[in-house]
Amino acid sequence: MYVFIVNPKAGKGKAKRIFEKIKETDSYQQINSEYYFTKYPGHGEKIAREIARKSLPETIIVIGGDGTVHEVINGAGDNKNIRIAVIPGGSGNDFARSCGIKGNAAGIFENIISGENSESYWIGQYTLNEQLKKKFVNSIGFGFDAQIANKANHSFYKHIFNFLRLGNVTYIIALIQVLIQFQPMQIELEVDGRPRKLQNCWMIACGNHPYYGGGMKIIPGAANRSDRISLIIIHEISKWKVLTLFFTVFFGKHTSFKEVEVLEGRKIKVSSQHLLHVQVDGETAVCYQSQIEKNPTPLSVVRQTKK
Repeated sequence: MYVFIVNPKAGKGKAKRIFEKIKETDSYQQINSEYYFTKYPGHGEKIAREIARKSLPETIIVIGGDGTVHEVINGAGDNKNIRIAVIPGGSGNDFARSCGIKGNAAGIFENIISGENSESYWIGQYTLNEQLKKKFVNSIGFGFDAQIANKANHSFYKHIFNFLRLGNVTYIIALIQVLIQFQPMQIELEVDGRPRKLQNCWMIACGNHPYYGGGMKIIPGAANRSDRISLIIIHEISKWKVLTLFFTVFFGKHTSFKEVEVLEGRKIKVSSQHLLHVQVDGETAVCYQSQIEKNPTPLSVVRQTKK
């Protein structure tokens, strides 16, 4: 059974248009399937949770952006009967990028139904203020990048640039706006039980793969591993150097700056005396403390095998 979960608003309607075209194909007519359109934030998680409760072998095909993928994977839980497949239809699509999924939607769909082409994919899990554990598919970040994401998400220009397929421009404008008023943080960081205090810290980000923000290589060396998470720290840096640094993120060259550290760890703890801005797969919140590690049960994710 193939279950489509489609976010009709993703990509300014792009995801819905993709699904309508797939429905017209002969391949779609030949498979056993059902579909759902998400109607509100969090609906994808609810739909996936109901599917997971059936405990039947299913392939969930997500058509949307990273936010929809985040919801579906959190809803599906650790059900080993479920395969996750993604047809990118959002503005960022970093999870699809990390899985090598590219090309036209019809070709991606044919790849999904072509056979056993799934692989184990270990994602991260986190808590905020010691609350319920949840999963992240791309990254979790604290500080500067989280404030940029928050500014971009609530900007009037985001929809304009997404419509023009210039989503990265939204991020650049938000970056400059946040840069003007940003105050570096005092952070207590613990990696695998080894504590350290960071003064004048701009951001800490943990990722399952290199990409965020629509293709920027925030952690160039990050790879899909079962037990270790890559993290990047930016601290002790001037505002104007930050601006230069972030333009190099598009190419993954920022790790050459002396103010940038790249680490690995099994268990990571971030805490502060003051509220921290946090982004999880692009969605924002605030917290005082977070714990991050790999989810012990891997996803079964469809990888692209056909070009």
